Amino acid sequence: MSSTDFMPIKGWDHLELYVGNAKQSAYFYEHAFGFTRTAYAGPETGIRDRASYVLDQNDVRLVLTSGLRPDSEITRFACAHGDGVKDVALTVPDATEAYRQAVQRGARSVSEPHWVEDDYGRVELASIATYGENIHTFVNRGDYAGPYLPGYRTARPPRESGSRTSTTSSATSSSGAWSTGSSSTSGRSG
Repeated sequence: MSSTDFMPIKGWDHLELYVGNAKQSAYFYEHAFGFTRTAYAGPETGIRDRASYVLDQNDVRLVLTSGLRPDSEITRFACAHGDGVKDVALTVPDATEAYRQAVQRGARSVSEPHWVEDDYGRVELASIATYGENIHTFVNRGDYAGPYLPGYRTARPPRESGSRTSTTSSATSSSGAWSTGSSSTSGRSG
């Protein structure tokens, strides 16, 4: 980074793909390309309009998201375009400043700078339009130690088909997200 760099970018944060079936897509990327499922957000985590699976491999992070309502932007995007990249997110030291610099130079605002937080800390986010329906999100994770973003929980990979678990082990929910924490007789943890 030079002293004249008006928008320092630390690197890629993630690519978010809007897909028709996030659970199936996550399984494919895990088994075909060796990604590891690291986080999940959906109805079980209080997110009612989508299911998102976060997959990591070395420095590559994919977020596979499906809409849970027929009228959602996510569902509409996947129906119109097929599975595809919606967001190319960039890690920056200051999302507000990156957003300000981009808009000042002609970028169209999608989401003004804001902070999201949970027990792990807070993340600063801001988004601009790029081409078509795609966006860039500026992400500042400097104050965050969680699995991905607030609203996401750590995920464990799904059981292999054909394997059985007893009623006292962790089990998948209907969305395929694994419960976290200690096991209980219901397969869900608190």
